[in-house]
Amino acid sequence: MAVTRRASGRFNTFSALRHRNFRWFFLNIGMQSFGQGIQFFGIGWLILDITGQKTDLGLAVTIFGIANLFFTFVGGVLADRVERRLFLIVCVFGIGTVTVGLGALALLGLAQMWHVFLTVFLLGGLSAMQMPARFALAADLVPREDMMNAVALHTSVGQVGNMIAPLIGGFVIRFAGTGSAIILTGASMLLGIVFLLAMSNVPPTRRTGASPMADLVSGFSHAIRTPMAAVLIIMSASFGFFGMAYMQVITGFAQEYLQLNEVQTGILMTFRGAGAFLGSMVVASWGNRQNKGRLMYMEVTACCVALIAMAWAPWFWTACVLVALVGSTSIGGFWPVSSSLMQLTTEPQMRGRMMAMMQMAPVFHFLGAWPLTWLAQVYSWSLAISSGAVVLLVISVAGWLNRPMVRRMNQV
Repeated sequence: MAVTRRASGRFNTFSALRHRNFRWFFLNIGMQSFGQGIQFFGIGWLILDITGQKTDLGLAVTIFGIANLFFTFVGGVLADRVERRLFLIVCVFGIGTVTVGLGALALLGLAQMWHVFLTVFLLGGLSAMQMPARFALAADLVPREDMMNAVALHTSVGQVGNMIAPLIGGFVIRFAGTGSAIILTGASMLLGIVFLLAMSNVPPTRRTGASPMADLVSGFSHAIRTPMAAVLIIMSASFGFFGMAYMQVITGFAQEYLQLNEVQTGILMTFRGAGAFLGSMVVASWGNRQNKGRLMYMEVTACCVALIAMAWAPWFWTACVLVALVGSTSIGGFWPVSSSLMQLTTEPQMRGRMMAMMQMAPVFHFLGAWPLTWLAQVYSWSLAISSGAVVLLVISVAGWLNRPMVRRMNQV
């Protein structure tokens, strides 16, 4: 058994894995993340095969984001009203089935852009609905002192999938076709359901007696009147829209700016996943230590600097190193720390709705894709990506100066 002297601040990198149900959940996230690591790589390559237009790629990602934005709040309410594990199983089954369907059309040479747009809308809605339940369930499966470790490990195993999957996806696209890569995405999602079924004695969701609409209104009300929640939500939304929009259109950046082929693009995405994995492991090691607010601001500042450098990188391997640094400080750093702060400062019966609000980070990085590709088309990829990073850095500094409650939070 791992040593757990948390009060002394010792590092306990894998403490959440002591809990059986979290181990099964951990494996499920690994399988889902493997699929997600290929998802927009494969779909993005399919779009470029069909039309060759980077704005079509940006539009598809934005459609995904619009569905994400609407259904995130539906998912947040449902996550506080229904059995979270069962809800996850239903959503993941839908994601896997829809993805396999698009892959089959691509493999048969029948895929058209309306198929892609319809698929990404369905995927955006289903992904959005399951995310609040997924993060709330992670917190349900461990005691409070292991919560940040659980969120960070949840992120880290996801990045293992994102680290391995793009490299495999690049080879599959090159030698077996885009449709085969998309089918592989859906199949991995469906396989992950097995691990959710293996969980037992999952803590029940604490249902409210209010109507779904009243729950939704109370969630917004809590976010507005609670300064800590408001700051975290604004930071996550800004982080997604201005800093992370590049993630879903990286195939365009790789093809046009860096002049990479499928395999090289997979390697670039693998470096991003590797960086995010290492960053999330650092956060997992932080465990129950204090100064989490300061850590969050440090991560987002380092991310902005690395993103600007990556946008202007002239060589392939330089871009790989810099995108790894971006991954380590963004998905691997800022996201698990900010999510943990929200979980730790929110009552269990409100967590689903507050985590839905926190989904502004992934939602807005989809919504930011089309403006980013438009700027890239009018000016350049370098200017488009670095401009967003500068705006995010300004917002972060403003938050540090004007809303000190997060950086002063030393007791959680």
